[in-house]
Amino acid sequence: MIPERPRGTEYDELAELLPAPGDPALNPERRRVLRQHLMSEIGRKRAAAPGSPRGRRLVVWAAAPLALAATVVTGTVVVTGLRGGHEVVQSPGAVATTVGRPPVIEMKDGQFVYERRVMTGEYTAYRGDTRVVQREDWLAVAGSREGLALTGPRPAAAARLDPDAPTTEHMAMSGGADHRELRELPTDPRQLLAHLYRETEGQGPTHEEAVFEYISGVLEPAVLVPGLSEALYRAARRIPGVVVETGVRDRIGRTGTGLALSSSGSTRPALVFDASSFVFLGVEGTTALLEIGVADRAGEPPVDSWNLGTG
Repeated sequence: MIPERPRGTEYDELAELLPAPGDPALNPERRRVLRQHLMSEIGRKRAAAPGSPRGRRLVVWAAAPLALAATVVTGTVVVTGLRGGHEVVQSPGAVATTVGRPPVIEMKDGQFVYERRVMTGEYTAYRGDTRVVQREDWLAVAGSREGLALTGPRPAAAARLDPDAPTTEHMAMSGGADHRELRELPTDPRQLLAHLYRETEGQGPTHEEAVFEYISGVLEPAVLVPGLSEALYRAARRIPGVVVETGVRDRIGRTGTGLALSSSGSTRPALVFDASSFVFLGVEGTTALLEIGVADRAGEPPVDSWNLGTG
């Protein structure tokens, strides 16, 4: 069951309304420590709340009048909203990257969604001796045809991978999400979240984790569905236990708003979104989406695409 939400959009815009101090941004380790502290506080408040369900790691705050507590910790403003399971960490001094809104790219069922990203080697199956790799995926728009994934060392000058290079690995992509189903998702955040709660019923260690994982898995192809990227962002930040952070950087240093959720007792890197358009940029410190578009055949360059920046 989805907890009752506050009226209007003022709660959703809490992070954006905070003032931006001018001190240097936090380093990743300090950010991780502060986020872990927030997650510990969420768990502590959950354990102390009467009638809290056993085994649930994420608190669902009671629908009470909004109360805010602000604490300055080594140059970071930590703002805790006591409603909706919502936490905000503002990292000072980080200038947000602006990639704008994606162009309208038409696609047909027989085509492939093309995605090009930079990733740290540990997050791929790449066997080469390199810490940073580039991966390019071709996923069937209809979701039923076999696609392709290429992985190799990141080329210079933001070029695409050479499929014939000895360092480029090939992997068949079977099935995948049907892009037509993404186009049918509601773009109203509340309706979308309700839909995702229904779709993930009975999944995950917690229902919140199951919904967050679903959102994480469709963020890249959702960029090409008008209004869906922003709707997924706004739906995700309504999930109880989500931490919202400003000044979070993806793998190539683009800075945006991060969303993180504790998972089975640990906190993984935040999802990073453009702070103004809410387009998905990547994952904190590990991945960065560089280009997305549509191709006629797997393994061929896209016939139409959008370049989000090379860092």
